[in-house]
Amino acid sequence: MDDMAGKRFDIRLAVGSPSGPRSSVWAFWSRNSQVYAAHQSMGGIEKFSFHTPTLCRHAFTKEHGKPSGQSNRAMQSWHRGSTPQAGSNQIVRVLRIGVATDHLSTKLVEVPPNNTHWIDSAPSGGSTVIDLSFTNDSEAIVREALKSEPANLEHKLLAYSQLQNGEAFSISTWHSDKADKVFRVMAAPHDPRDLLIFPIDPDNTGRPVRLTLFSNPKDGDLMGVWELGGYWHTPLTDNEWEMMCKPFKPTDMEGVVDVEG
Repeated sequence: MDDMAGKRFDIRLAVGSPSGPRSSVWAFWSRNSQVYAAHQSMGGIEKFSFHTPTLCRHAFTKEHGKPSGQSNRAMQSWHRGSTPQAGSNQIVRVLRIGVATDHLSTKLVEVPPNNTHWIDSAPSGGSTVIDLSFTNDSEAIVREALKSEPANLEHKLLAYSQLQNGEAFSISTWHSDKADKVFRVMAAPHDPRDLLIFPIDPDNTGRPVRLTLFSNPKDGDLMGVWELGGYWHTPLTDNEWEMMCKPFKPTDMEGVVDVEG
């Protein structure tokens, strides 16, 4: 997919299939030389924005406004690396979204738009990764570079679009064999249940909750995102949770967290 420089660009992506296990829908769009991304359930509340020349923000939308006591709408802001020169055969990644196959959902309230582009999920135990990158190289060069990747990664270029400032951004996807996110959000006064992020769904809940974890990028870093499916469970004791997790490695919850569902 290749657009003329400065043309408005929009694409919606989801991992899985409309009638089977799936992720939330992610929207990517550009305006002039700025690029934006948001997951559909939180699209009216928060988004990622990548501005010229290097400013990156994870912020509340104008429609949502800034929270009380906060000086602006940004939850996180940092500077990405400069886009490499044309002919360097290099890119600078700014956003990486990981979607674990064993945490996909089958019972989401959200209805995917008809124009959603569906990405095949990785094998069980792995994750599908979506990368957003900037480059000054042509689409042909980017595609050729992906051909050198190991075949098992199934690295594919989903979109390439030139921006008004002469740079371009690309969206690619590949498969990782890693998916070790296992944890619980313990019961609290506002909800007496535990939220479990777990690869086994013994009660066949369909994982109706989508939870998103964000990294805390510093200047020069990309924003790392994990999108996971979970379900509510009667509160577990620490011993019960420990026994449940024996085959897996519990994950420390760090950074910013969003819960949907």
